[in-house]
Amino acid sequence: MSTTVTPAIRKTVLVDVVPERAFELFTAGIASWWPTDSHSYDGDRVTDVVLEPRAGGRVYEVTEDGEQEWARVAEWEPPARFVLDWLIGDANGSVVTVTFAAEGPGTRVELVHDGFGASDPRERYESGWDVVLAPFVARAR
Repeated sequence: MSTTVTPAIRKTVLVDVVPERAFELFTAGIASWWPTDSHSYDGDRVTDVVLEPRAGGRVYEVTEDGEQEWARVAEWEPPARFVLDWLIGDANGSVVTVTFAAEGPGTRVELVHDGFGASDPRERYESGWDVVLAPFVARAR
């Protein structure tokens, strides 16, 4: 019996800030760059995005009606990496790992989204992460 393995999504961006600043912007500053208009449950109703900085913490959006959880922080290793148990839609149960490594005067940020099941919307996430990371790169300038 063969098992279909869905390959991980890998995205790499370079930003012109040191790893500590890149990590801080990606995590504590997530509300300043995450494109909630296109990549959230409640779009323009979102008033905040929170990433709780610890293993066991949550990642969630906030509206006047409450909170909608996106992920749980599985590992927290500032400023080098963090790992999220992804909880959104059909990709529920997948894992997102983000690493930060010095490269020249800046930082290489690598996002790996893995653990998709056979019926998961991998293609949607392949292009979706490009949309999400673009404003992060712009904000890091």
